[in-house]
Amino acid sequence: MKAVVLVGVGDVQVLDVPDPVITAPGDAVVRVTATAICGADLFPYHGYTPGFENGTILGHEYVGVVEAVGANVRNVAVGDRVVCTSTTSCGRCPHCMAGRPSQCLDRSLFGYSGVYPRLDGGQAERVRVPSADRCLRRIPAGVSDDAAVFVGDILPTGYGAVVRSDLALGDVAVIVGCGPVGLMALLVARRLARTVIAVDGIAERRALAASLGAHAVAPDAALAAIADATGGLGADAVIEAAGSAGALTAALTYVRGRGTVSVVGAHFEPDYPLNNGLMFEREITLRFTIGNPFGDRDRLLGMVAAGELDPTPVATHHIPLADAAEAYRMFDAREATKIILVP
Repeated sequence: MKAVVLVGVGDVQVLDVPDPVITAPGDAVVRVTATAICGADLFPYHGYTPGFENGTILGHEYVGVVEAVGANVRNVAVGDRVVCTSTTSCGRCPHCMAGRPSQCLDRSLFGYSGVYPRLDGGQAERVRVPSADRCLRRIPAGVSDDAAVFVGDILPTGYGAVVRSDLALGDVAVIVGCGPVGLMALLVARRLARTVIAVDGIAERRALAASLGAHAVAPDAALAAIADATGGLGADAVIEAAGSAGALTAALTYVRGRGTVSVVGAHFEPDYPLNNGLMFEREITLRFTIGNPFGDRDRLLGMVAAGELDPTPVATHHIPLADAAEAYRMFDAREATKIILVP
């Protein structure tokens, strides 16, 4: 089969690789019909993931059709259209038993190695899914592949960021960073907030955020826009989806006293200079969120099926799987907001 393989730093190639097979009773094999590139895929692409093994098949956002199941699989069957969670979870460890599968002690991330046990991903014609009963969920009739592919990772991530921001009906929300995850948070936040202010330095992303219902501003206009919307008080909730130290620093200045900054951008700085004086004086709550597709996918699939939530406008490009190298270049250069690869 054809698969998108990281051959070396900055070197993505579409190669012929062996078809996946059932190796454990809980496995399934899925024929992929749509798969997306995520910002997390750029970490190994740039060589930032310790221990990442060259030759790993990339991708943790995908939907498809079940082609084979192991003897112990009960929740899905051959022929089902399914979406897969971005990570695995065992269902048995203390975190899983307590409803924290994102912290599973035995988790793997599809399309990753090094920081997690190697698990080949879904940017391929087929993929092996371990723990299929936990990872796979049937896609409701009427929900497109384009919509469902968001439910495996970034829509639950954006949703989780909003939930953990304590945003309430009628509040003012700020989204810092209008990449795909920030735009997912925007879609959710606008259902509660009276105003959503989206902050991004890229004009095309601001335009997309505005089309989704936000008041979109460049970073140098953010403080004035927030002051205008809140009478100078500050935002009730700020969702930092950019993943940079500068964005987090800005987010802490945007929030009101006793407000919450919900961080969903990926951060790995070991020495971020948190302003404890500001945090203490204004009683700011700071939370970090990975997202919980295991717990939130049914609610989100239901909302999509009911027409209450439509993530598909964020998919700005559809590109054949064979052209994945060019797709990665475009995504890395921010020439595309969200790319769906089509096998």
